[in-house]
Amino acid sequence: MSLMLIIDDNVEFRTMVSDYFTDLGFNVQIGGDGREGLAKAKELKPDVILCDVMMPDIGGIEVVRNLQADDDTRNIPVLVITGSFFDKNMSELFRQETNCREFMSKTVELSFLEKKVMAQLPKR
Repeated sequence: MSLMLIIDDNVEFRTMVSDYFTDLGFNVQIGGDGREGLAKAKELKPDVILCDVMMPDIGGIEVVRNLQADDDTRNIPVLVITGSFFDKNMSELFRQETNCREFMSKTVELSFLEKKVMAQLPKR
């Protein structure tokens, strides 16, 4: 069973995504903000992380950079999902981080998100 960590302060979005991936057999854990998400990533070492951009306290870019800087979490693939205005410059900023594998809008179809997540998981 693959372990997914969702770092997002939007309860509705993370519940919808969590329910979807739980139904697919994932063990889904939640970080309600950047600080909690970083702590859970270090503790759980998930197979994949979905991370929001705009969050209180620690934003998505800081989360991605902190994960990248830590030996224990640097190889965890991060898929960044934003509900804010989809800015090409923001996408480029995140893509400079080697652990950021995708940058998508929250309006993405769940089946498309599933394909992107599955592509990041080790083959079994």
